[in-house]
Amino acid sequence: MARSEIISHDELQSWLLDKIAFYLDRPVENIDPGVELARYGVDSVYAISIISDIEDHLQVEVDVTEARRRETVADLTDYLLDLVA
Repeated sequence: MARSEIISHDELQSWLLDKIAFYLDRPVENIDPGVELARYGVDSVYAISIISDIEDHLQVEVDVTEARRRETVADLTDYLLDLVA
């Protein structure tokens, strides 16, 4: 994805949910964007992998510490949209 492409909140959130579901090996429908990722078992290893995927997908550098402060998919989506704006 080129950085100049516009990505919507819904598109990015859906992509994130798909990635997280993949890593956790659970159906995407079972992941609520408003629930803390830690409650699903997203630990630092998963987080680093997901952040790496985000960087590849959005072609931006993500501050790991800042990204980890976002506890839900919804919060992380908002943070990432600000990064690519």
